[in-house]
Amino acid sequence: MPTTAVVIAAHVMMSSHTYAEGDREFGEYLSAECVTCHQSKDVDAKIPVIDGMDAAGFAALMEAYRNEELENPTMRIIAKRLTDEEIAALAAYFSSLPEPE
Repeated sequence: MPTTAVVIAAHVMMSSHTYAEGDREFGEYLSAECVTCHQSKDVDAKIPVIDGMDAAGFAALMEAYRNEELENPTMRIIAKRLTDEEIAALAAYFSSLPEPE
């Protein structure tokens, strides 16, 4: 199975979506479920911080989980429920946040 970095790079390169144009406010509304686990500070090293994450990288990760190319069962379930519009909105929101220090 390819590494996470390879999967993300492949999705970013092959994606025809423009995730940077997602609706940031809609993404903020949708983010409540995400921030339940993904804190703005590194609370649990197993759960990455997504604040400030590149929009294309975020979207590529969600697509990889949705396509079952990455192993996390919880993220697969969540990603499968998201539409392309919702992924774009979440990508726009999280990429607009400052990276944690």
